[in-house]
This record gives sequence, structure tokens and C-alpha cells, in this order.
Amino acid sequence: MTLRKPKSGPPQKPRPIRKAWKFCPHCGHPVEKPGRHPFVCMACEFTHFFAPVSAVGAIATDPDGQVLLLVRAKDPGKGMYGLPGGFIDAGETAEEALQREVLEEVQLEVTSHRYLASFPNEYNYRGFVLPVTDMFFVVEVVSFDALHLADGEIAGWHFCHPKKRELKRMAFQSNRRALEEFLKQRSRHD
Repeated sequence: MTLRKPKSGPPQKPRPIRKAWKFCPHCGHPVEKPGRHPFVCMACEFTHFFAPVSAVGAIATDPDGQVLLLVRAKDPGKGMYGLPGGFIDAGETAEEALQREVLEEVQLEVTSHRYLASFPNEYNYRGFVLPVTDMFFVVEVVSFDALHLADGEIAGWHFCHPKKRELKRMAFQSNRRALEEFLKQRSRHD
């Protein structure tokens, strides 16, 4: 087997994943106009809807009300802030994914959660953009004493009362919007 090196030169503009489909996955017929949504094969009429994948994000606060932000170790958004969370696996509920992702990323055990909001997102992975629906929850954890970063996933953490400076450094607009919604709701209750 021969491995191909990625093309060198200027980075290519990310493109929607639906534009990567060059052949029908059902019958192998060449796609005449890549990128259509929904995908419909002209030969066998196989149809595929490019619906978003689902992800979760956690907003955890310490006893002083400071929010836990993570410093991303990988692209997209390397060096920027994110919230604990990630993609929902097949066969998993959003709540199960929330608990699993928080435990995997920062070794914290979620004891309760409250749904906050959802926002659309785009996840740029290796030049292809996946549509994502991010669901955010306000969580409580057993304790922050066990806080430990997953190897290679997270470069560090930061507890703060998010202000414009932190909001501008969020890797994903959906995370920023969730924090803004959290802060708006919290100010109503203060």
C-alpha cells in the first residue's frame, strides 16, 4: 500500500463534508454535482441528508462561581478556550455523553446537570467542515480536587468570571454563545 503525502502549498479552504462525496456510497455511481443537500444518486436514487452531528458542552463553576475553561491542545482552536465536552457517540444519550466527556477530559464526576441551550456549530476537521448541534448543560461536580487533564486533549485550564477577553478567546462561537446565555441567566438571578 502506498501512502500519499498531503499536497504542499497554501492551505486549502475548508469545505462542507457534503462536497467530498464524489461517488454514491450505495452503488458507486459518480456524483454529477457534488455538494447538493440532500444527496440523491441519479443512478439508484439513494438519498442521504447531511444532518448535523450532536455534541455536548459543560459549564462547571467552582464554589466562588468561577467558570472552568479549558485551553485546547489541538486544532481546531489550539491554544484557545473551550468548555469540557465533545461528540455524542452512537447509542448514547446527551446526558451520558456529558458525563463521559467531562470524566475523560478533566477527570471530574458530574453529579447533576441542567440543560442550558443549544447552538449550531461548524467543526473544521482536516479541511472538511462538519455541521454540529452543540447542547450545553450547567453541571455540578463532586469536587474539583480530582481535576486532571486528559493527555494530549487539553493544554491547561483557567477558572474565571468570563468577561469580553475570555469570550473573544473561545475556540467555538457556540461555546461563546453558551457562556453569554449562562451569564445572562445568572445575572437575572443575582
